[in-house]
Amino acid sequence: MKQRNTIFDNMRGICMLGVIAIHVGDLVMESGTPWNWIYLLCEVLSRYSVPTFFFISGYGLFYSHPLEKPLDYGHFLVRRLKSIGIPYVLTSLFYLLISSLTAGDPGILRPKHILFTLIFGLGYYHIYFLVILMWFYVLIPLWRRLMAAMEKAGLPLSLGILAILQLLLYRASAHFWAYPQWVVDHRWIYNLLQFRLNYFPFFYLFVFLLGGVIARHYETFLQLVQTRKKQLTVFFLATAAGNTFLFYYDVLCRRMTLEDTTNALQQLSTPGLIYTVACILFFSSILEKYPAGSLKGLERISERSFLIYLIHPFFLDQLYFNIPRFLMPFDHFPMPLFYILLVLIAYGASEILHRLIRTVRQK
Repeated sequence: MKQRNTIFDNMRGICMLGVIAIHVGDLVMESGTPWNWIYLLCEVLSRYSVPTFFFISGYGLFYSHPLEKPLDYGHFLVRRLKSIGIPYVLTSLFYLLISSLTAGDPGILRPKHILFTLIFGLGYYHIYFLVILMWFYVLIPLWRRLMAAMEKAGLPLSLGILAILQLLLYRASAHFWAYPQWVVDHRWIYNLLQFRLNYFPFFYLFVFLLGGVIARHYETFLQLVQTRKKQLTVFFLATAAGNTFLFYYDVLCRRMTLEDTTNALQQLSTPGLIYTVACILFFSSILEKYPAGSLKGLERISERSFLIYLIHPFFLDQLYFNIPRFLMPFDHFPMPLFYILLVLIAYGASEILHRLIRTVRQK
């Protein structure tokens, strides 16, 4: 039986805390602490989280299914899509139902609209991640062939080329696309292009295969994070400082809006990708010295990270709408407290939901 990796298990918890911070970041400027540095922490310096989840998935897939062993593709696909696909569909339907009731629009629940929503991950703002992840699963034979080719050509060169191609892909995609009329007239072609960031896995292929490379050369990676802690810490601090400088330069000198600055520094940009790699290495160098059971709070969040990911936007909305009703105006409520409350409530709800699911399965 394959052993679980304590480093990457705990890193899931760190990533989950980052994802919640990103979603809380949208409300920072409305809160009682509308400070740029909190916005920076939530919307820029937490952007490592989404690509790192893909990195961990890449590690898990190549660790569990090494190239040296044949892959039972059918069994693999059924198992993976069952573990991810069913929660994805149920969660999407839940958020669609909430949207329909809130908006008073039963048309949201039309089968055609539901199908469209499921294909492009539009059930709610966070759930596109699972669509991309499922495409990574579906295309696993391609990634296995690519990994074999990369090892044959040399991993440092191959990873470098892959990172450059991914950055070029994002740069080409980040600009506004003017579609010819025939594309606009064909609704599915138009939607495939318009929602490309919601399903196209190649935007995250570098970090995904980086996880696969580490799975196949884990001893080398472990030696790196054990013996190069100072260098990795400097790398992390330098990239964090670099992103912080670019943020304040864009906001204060170039007079860019906070939203435009966030888009310029998000996880698919060049500064964002470099910062993500630095975070992966830095967090690994910190976590490797803690054996299982040492970080109980983080481990609990890691164990429930998938459920927390699915349900936390619901509780975020409930806090946002009910704090002004029962406590105080939202522009008087401190955002750090809002974040802590959301983490605690989402974790507690995930524990209840986990026990409920376990009971249903047993019966």
